[in-house]
Amino acid sequence: METKWLIVIEAAQYLKMGRSTVYKLAQEGKLPTHKVGRQWRFDAKEPDKWLKSGKLASLEERR
Repeated sequence: METKWLIVIEAAQYLKMGRSTVYKLAQEGKLPTHKVGRQWRFDAKEPDKWLKSGKLASLEERR
């Protein structure tokens, strides 16, 4: 099975977040991501797992 990779703008659209939020979460290691050269890439399955784990809710509660 081939892995589908998302770039930041695609991940932001999928997660219904701003690009800057996705960049920040990726840089802080709070969003599962892989860096390829200077670009962040997201395995299309990982954002689903991340959302279902409730990690987004716990981040927002801290604010």
